[in-house]
Amino acid sequence: MSFFNTFENFLDNLTDRFRSDLELNRPEDREIEVENERNDTANEVDSLTTAPMVVAVDFQAKPNAVNHFCDKYEIVERQQSAIVLRRGGSFTIEVEFNQELELKKTHSVKLYFNFGQRPSAAKGTQAALQVSGKKLFDKNHEEWDVRVDGQNGKKVTLEIQIPTDAPVGVWNPAVEVSLRKSSDSERHLLRSDTHIYILFNPWNKHDGTYLPDEEKRDEYVLADVGKIWVGNYPYPHGRPWVFGQFDDAVLPASVLLLERSGIAPESRGDPIRVSRAISKMVNSNDDNGVIVGRWDGKYEDGKSPSSWSGSIKIMEEYIRSKRPVRYGQCWVFAGVVNTVCRALGLPSRVVSNFASAHDTNVSLTIDEYVDEKGDEIDSSYRGVTPGGLYDSIWNFHVWNDVWMTRPDLPQGYSGWQVIDATPQETSDGSFQCGPASHEAIRRGQMEFKYDVPFVLAEVNADVVHWQKDDTAQDGFKKLTTNKRSVGRQVLTKKVGPIDNSGYSNADKEDITLEYKPQEGTTAERVTLLTAARRTRAARHAFRLMSQEVDDVEFTVEDLERVPIGEGFTVTLNCKNVSEAKRTVSVVMTSTSMYYTGAPAYPIKRREGEIVLEVGETKSMTMDVTYGDYYEKLVEHAMIKNLAICTVAETSYAWVGDDAMEIQKPDIKIEILSEAVAGQPLALRISFTNPLPITLRRCKLEVDGPGLLRPKTIEIGNVGPNDLMVHEMKVFPKKPKHCTVVVTFNSSQLYNLSGSTQVTINPAE
Repeated sequence: MSFFNTFENFLDNLTDRFRSDLELNRPEDREIEVENERNDTANEVDSLTTAPMVVAVDFQAKPNAVNHFCDKYEIVERQQSAIVLRRGGSFTIEVEFNQELELKKTHSVKLYFNFGQRPSAAKGTQAALQVSGKKLFDKNHEEWDVRVDGQNGKKVTLEIQIPTDAPVGVWNPAVEVSLRKSSDSERHLLRSDTHIYILFNPWNKHDGTYLPDEEKRDEYVLADVGKIWVGNYPYPHGRPWVFGQFDDAVLPASVLLLERSGIAPESRGDPIRVSRAISKMVNSNDDNGVIVGRWDGKYEDGKSPSSWSGSIKIMEEYIRSKRPVRYGQCWVFAGVVNTVCRALGLPSRVVSNFASAHDTNVSLTIDEYVDEKGDEIDSSYRGVTPGGLYDSIWNFHVWNDVWMTRPDLPQGYSGWQVIDATPQETSDGSFQCGPASHEAIRRGQMEFKYDVPFVLAEVNADVVHWQKDDTAQDGFKKLTTNKRSVGRQVLTKKVGPIDNSGYSNADKEDITLEYKPQEGTTAERVTLLTAARRTRAARHAFRLMSQEVDDVEFTVEDLERVPIGEGFTVTLNCKNVSEAKRTVSVVMTSTSMYYTGAPAYPIKRREGEIVLEVGETKSMTMDVTYGDYYEKLVEHAMIKNLAICTVAETSYAWVGDDAMEIQKPDIKIEILSEAVAGQPLALRISFTNPLPITLRRCKLEVDGPGLLRPKTIEIGNVGPNDLMVHEMKVFPKKPKHCTVVVTFNSSQLYNLSGSTQVTINPAE
């Protein structure tokens, strides 16, 4: 049977244990059974032959995991046949034979480690180690090595060195013993059914993922709960997300993704190729990966993206069903990517870009079109992509940074690299993106792998407004260029504890300057123009002069957060700075929209005319009530307020907008009893319904790694403006600092979330 089939069977066995029956498979019971079998085998072997034989191998999973910063992996606790290690480190095993060995004179012992379906020593996927009896390692960090750590009767303790460039995934071990002068037929080989998971090692300076800062390793490798920043600039908010990389379903599933990715086994030690493969395999577009993306709001045959509270349930369902999970959007893709990366040992973080450009033709511009009257033109002019999207500005978009060296690029381009699993555009024929070096993006170096042009446009494209003009080249004249409306802010969670106080955002870190120079500076313009010279579409857009006439100034006032249930006012300000009277035709609209910038439903429209004398300033307003917008909202409750202004005397057309998010209440989580391992812990979950209507089909999603497994709880209807309260008990098993994450969804109000921390104390 091939390794792949064996591993698939292992995953099948794993799913059989989800989830309530874990207590029936206690590790201590299995250890007693294995010990009894071992003793029976030893007695039988001694009675039948005097030839040396391997009786058993103890891989000392728990102490080795501690030494490799892997003791949090649940698979170590719950699987007798699994050990989790990091490459570049060493681990010990205890081998029991049927007789006492003389390693330097009489007996020969060999260790074998195989990776993939066709292991090869030449390709680095097979190791054959002769136990010479030496007490010290004498090979360099890129080679396997073994030394004798001790011998006690029939048991020999060996320490094995793992190469710092070993492929990441499951290795299969075997131990062979023979007399030194015996023939091959007299050798005894024990093939172990133990899966040795070897991961990247950010603690080792020779590893390509080495991260020297301990606090950053704690955050970007070991933190199993974090935040994903969503919403709208300048008022983003953090959404709690359970990464859960140590869950016993996650590591096997992550290795399975690499198996299915098409990466050659010998290349799975390269963080560049592995991270690129992860960006491909987390979406389902090419390879039946983890998640199906959907943005049209129709989720009846799956689960709404906003209802997920973390990655564990998604990974479990992917293993159990053996098909992609429905549905996700960018923050879900990024959350799962972060889980897979951290599970495999790749330092990673979730990154949110506010006002994120989607450039479909590598022009480094987002092109918006109006007709001769200044009305927006149908999207067919905007270059429809295979994903059904066009040049647009997403209110926010979420991807991942991964930390690694880049030996394929010039010096100075290592460190954080962008990967993105959201299927937007193809790269090398597949829906994948990255790794793209931060430094290459910041400098506008389009030629460096991978996908730098696409990411650069996301954070630093210009927005160009075009007006239909039959006399102009290509049928459109260039009106205006907005150089500051894209990449308004790039955020990630800062190193350290999570802030649970809703919209305060004390745990956000602004990393905009890691992606581009300060907006509006000479350095920022040089970056974009350097990149523009390398693409024909960009050269065309940047060379054309704008036809704008700047004698009337327009602004749409930014709105702060509007609590759901309340109304708001859209305000347009106009100032005549010319030497003559100006007449302005105005069209103001308010439209609900998806977070991708795609319009959903029209909410309100107002048309009018403003006459401005020389130097005069006037305003036009449009009031929008709760009744106007409530039934038109879609996920994330985002609204785009747009003003289109045309100056009669000059034919100048101006387009301005303000994107806003209707604010929803946070969920409050209270700890009602003392948190002690082995004792029930009471929780209270609550929020106030802000709407004057009843909430129906209400569900809570509760998750807390180390405290409880992801759980869906159906609750009763919540009346108009009523307080929703749900109390429950969980049963912590051991001391641990935990984070509880809760989301709420109903037919009328959805995408509410909250989190809190709790420290489980040891029992007295």
